Parts: sequence; structure tokens; C-alpha cells
Amino acid sequence: MSAPRAAAARCAAAGTVTLLVFAGSITGAARADDNGIADKSAPAIAAAAREAMSGLTSMRMAAKVTDGAGTTALDLRFDARGNCVGTVTPPGGTGTADVVKRGDDVWMKLDDELLRAQVPGGTAEDAIALINGRYLHGTTSSPVLSDFAEFCDLDFYKKEFASKPANEQLDKGARTTVDGRPAITVNSRQDDRTGSYQVSTEDEPYLLRIQGTDASGERVEASFSAFDEPVRAKPPAPADSVDLSELQ
Repeated sequence: MSAPRAAAARCAAAGTVTLLVFAGSITGAARADDNGIADKSAPAIAAAAREAMSGLTSMRMAAKVTDGAGTTALDLRFDARGNCVGTVTPPGGTGTADVVKRGDDVWMKLDDELLRAQVPGGTAEDAIALINGRYLHGTTSSPVLSDFAEFCDLDFYKKEFASKPANEQLDKGARTTVDGRPAITVNSRQDDRTGSYQVSTEDEPYLLRIQGTDASGERVEASFSAFDEPVRAKPPAPADSVDLSELQ
């Protein structure tokens, strides 16, 4: 994935969490087996969800961002210690990149299909032969890998979770489930963006899913899970990676 595309996809994915603007108030009856959040006013749900999400030590994010360039898909697990593991699929569905991050070190493996889509002209096969199925290794400061590293920054998302954008209008929707977990739906409208989100009604009031669309037609879907679970980001063996400096 080119750096501009990666940056655009990251920004769009980050934009999903700005739907965490909660205002208005409608109450409902709490069930005996839930955390009572569905019986709270919308501002109280907002405050509880922001607090729960901003206190996370790790999570999984599975997201799809669709714009004029196509759909970028992300499936990543990351934690507050700088560990991250997962996959990124650029627009067009032409291949997948596997990403592993530990601290400032980043490993990224592009499959052959993605390399052919990203490397111009007849040099793709040369690049495939040179990389030979290995991970590209660099750091978070590498121009090639920095955008992928930012996909994996839990602190970035936590700051977005903690923010409270203005001028959003909300109405409470129905109870639902997200991957088997009970949740309460809130529908959102702000400027040219509409969306909905689901907050868990059991255990901690974590945000479980976000969906949004803006006037340009950009669509975002993201789900969150594996809260506070360990992230096992095991780097590839030295023989299975190649340093970017060796390819320059």
C-alpha cells in the first residue's frame, strides 16, 4: 500500500471513533442480568463508554473503510505496550499485508498479489524474487512502514475515544447483539455524517461496533473486541525477514 493510501485509510478508520459523541437523553428499563447502561441517559452512556474505552490496555479492531479508492480492511490487535499483530487489505482487495509490531520495530509481509499491485511496471517480479516471501523489517520512523505503525497505535485511538465532539444529535435505538454480546444502539447525526454505535450492556460498557456514512459517500464499519486480552506479537525469525536498508 502506498503511504498516501495508508495514511488516508488510517485517518478514515480513526474517524470512526469520532462517532463517540454522545448527547441527548432517553431512558429505558434495565434488565436484571445486564450492567444497567441501557437505563441511563445518553450523556451517561457516553461518559461510561468513553471512560471504559480510554482505560483499555489492549483490544482488537476489525474495520472496513470505503471511499472513492475502494475498501480498506483492517483486522488488528494492539496494546499499550506497543505490540500489534494483524492484517491490512488495501482498496481493490488486491492482496493482503501481515503486520507485526513490537515497540519501535515493525515487520510487514506483502503477499505476491499485493506486491504486483503496488510495485510499478515490470519490476514487480524482481521485487517478489528479492523479498522471497519474507517480511520487510524497519522501525516506526521508516517512511515505508510509519503509516502501518500508526494503524497499531492504541494511544491514538484512546485519545479519540476520550474526545467529545460538539453538535451531535442522538436518539436511542433498540437493544441488539454484536457477535453474541448484548448491546444498546444509539443513532447519531453530526453535520454531514450519520451513523450508529452499539455499547455493551453487560460487564463494562465497551463500544462494540460503529457504522457511519458522510456526505461524500465514505462509509466506515468497525467492531471492537478482545478487550484487555494479551497481544502476542511474535516477530518473524531473522531468516524470514529482510531489513529495508538492504533493499535501498
